[in-house]
Amino acid sequence: MAEELDGAEIFQNWDQLIQPAQNEPPSSKEELDFDTLMGSTEKGPDYWENLFQESNFGGMDLMGLSYYPITIQEEEFFKKYTLEKRDFIADIVANNMNDLRSAGISEENIFYLTKGILPANWTVHLKYPSLYGGRPEAENMVLIQCQPFHELIHDFINQQILTGAGVGHPKTLYVPTPTGKVYIPEGAWTGSGGKKKADRSVMAGMTQSALQQLSQKVGGR
Repeated sequence: MAEELDGAEIFQNWDQLIQPAQNEPPSSKEELDFDTLMGSTEKGPDYWENLFQESNFGGMDLMGLSYYPITIQEEEFFKKYTLEKRDFIADIVANNMNDLRSAGISEENIFYLTKGILPANWTVHLKYPSLYGGRPEAENMVLIQCQPFHELIHDFINQQILTGAGVGHPKTLYVPTPTGKVYIPEGAWTGSGGKKKADRSVMAGMTQSALQQLSQKVGGR
């Protein structure tokens, strides 16, 4: 049985990612150094879009998120996450029963969800990380299987933020993002939302300027 993960554990070294020193973005020199370490000239939007399209991310979109850390202390973040997660679980049990069944959750485990208990190998995941504008709110949550899908998302992200020098903060982070409240793998979908693999594309999620820049870089793909 897979170990159940806490959906708030977005990355390794969470304490470094929840709030950067002095709550300020890195200087332009730091950004340049990080991009150089990551080989950004070789791994631009096209690279991450192609990797996304080749991976098992059916029912997700690829969002290009601008570096934009929210101002919130770690203790406050986890307190709000815990409260919002409780309400989020209650909401999907009340309003997304068909999606729960389509995702393969048994009637027994749906019963446990009504009590606020997550089934084994399921977690409440934050779609956008806090350093890229994500807040601990229900609108930013999805119920998803830990293995393999939650792990696949973070493997994809870790390729962008982890270097030999430690954790970095690229100016744009490409994040596989489930489209609904309950993640249903492609081919099993009977509820609302989601896109087929051929219909998915890179999007810039946080700012209009980032959207325009990405549109230019990927040639409107």
